[in-house]
Amino acid sequence: MDIAYYASVLAVLSTLVRQPQTLSCNSNYSPAREKKYVTTLAIYNIWLHPLSAYPGPLLWRAFRFPFLHAMITGKLPHKIRHLHTQYGAIVRLAPDELSFLDPTAWRDIYPKNFVRPKEYKDQPPGKAAANLIACSEQEHVRLRRVLAPGFSERWVMDEQESVIQGYIDKLVDKITARTEDGEGGKGGETTVDVVEWMNYIAFDIIGDLTWGSSFGCLDGLRYHPWIQTVSQFKTALVVAATKFYPLLNGMLMAITPPSALKEVMEMWRVTEEKVRERVQRGGKGRADFVSVVLAAADKQGEGGGERMTQEEMEVNAMLIVAAGSESVTTVLVGVISYLLRNPEELATLTREIRDTFRSEFEITGAALKNCVYLNAALNEGMRLCPTIPDSMRRLVPAGGAVVCGQSLPANTVVSIPPWASYRSPRNFARPDEFLPERWTSPEKEGKDDSKIAFNPFSLGPHNCPGQNLAWMELRLILARLVWRFDMSIPPGVELPRWEEQGIWWFWDKMPTLVSFSQFR
Repeated sequence: MDIAYYASVLAVLSTLVRQPQTLSCNSNYSPAREKKYVTTLAIYNIWLHPLSAYPGPLLWRAFRFPFLHAMITGKLPHKIRHLHTQYGAIVRLAPDELSFLDPTAWRDIYPKNFVRPKEYKDQPPGKAAANLIACSEQEHVRLRRVLAPGFSERWVMDEQESVIQGYIDKLVDKITARTEDGEGGKGGETTVDVVEWMNYIAFDIIGDLTWGSSFGCLDGLRYHPWIQTVSQFKTALVVAATKFYPLLNGMLMAITPPSALKEVMEMWRVTEEKVRERVQRGGKGRADFVSVVLAAADKQGEGGGERMTQEEMEVNAMLIVAAGSESVTTVLVGVISYLLRNPEELATLTREIRDTFRSEFEITGAALKNCVYLNAALNEGMRLCPTIPDSMRRLVPAGGAVVCGQSLPANTVVSIPPWASYRSPRNFARPDEFLPERWTSPEKEGKDDSKIAFNPFSLGPHNCPGQNLAWMELRLILARLVWRFDMSIPPGVELPRWEEQGIWWFWDKMPTLVSFSQFR
């Protein structure tokens, strides 16, 4: 059935790939000619293309559409993992794309001058300003340089920890109140959906750290409309898929009514308003990412430094908020889920936190860096629940390049799929098990693991700039929850199986109910 489905759709898409006159009343056009074109294209891609020697499913090697179908249905990373199991360490995912499991590919691809393919350089509707995703390499260097002070470890420790701790205070107070008044539970215990609550705190923190004010999620225990818009990645991926067929993309954009973008435009209205208000305050108040950008502009006015335009500030603020919140939520929910399924590991982490700190006030970012098991549990959570499970695709530059000993032609799309790589027995022993000990005892539990395969924040000039901030948030939130509460799976509740969730760029996380009771 799948083959018939692909064949019928590809017959239409192949028309769109051709010259614009194909869509017009061209007297030379005929279904027979189109059928011949599709057949010729398939024969070339499967048997004559420079990548024809690499294994993969027949239709995937012939056309891009099976790849895109898996992407827009939320199954692509799962499918890639299955294909690597079936075909080996190198799989051809499309006529011009290869996926690698060999961990040495990380340094062959990401620290080099491999750029992001144009189809993956998304520009938000109505915005043309350079951002960390859609920009030239020169612009990317400039934007990273402007934002760098706000992502430094020292700045995170000095300027951001007090803000983060304040929101964690609010989180634990809200949960404590629910255990005391019986809301959501009874008898000193309450049940909450940790997907919602981790989203609340993650968005409140990153909003405050970006433009100096939160979304108020923890105050009202509800999502802000901005957040609900960001979660609609399914539609965004459909639009992204059409970029491989420019005529189809143009037609889609032409017929999309303004009402379809209403929620997106509301997100931009809020973003513009927040950034504008923060810019008007100038250097007054507490430091945040906008103040970092303003300081860079002031420095340029003194004869040094660089700056961002107002629209660049808005677009990059949006990216920081979206990425900074979703990643923290994913790891925390994933780690909590696996800890609850593995009571011995949860007990070990609980002992470490409660034995190390005599009071909750002693729990600081600096102190938590020395908590070995906490850091191991978070690493294992990022391995099993990577924040971006799909691949970060790059383009082989002009002149070609060598990846894992393979000489590849220019314009080949290459990548390492984190979800498949981290779950592969080629890279990790017992890959589907939650084993924090693999990070604490490499000579024993982790002796058969390839640690160079694990790069949760990627590598090179396009790696995640916010990893210092992410680590502080993850450590502080998890440690303080463990110190304050005993967590358990509510009676009669079955936690979602993480690996069965859909993936539309980010994980489509299912509700995850967890019981909290006060420890002291």
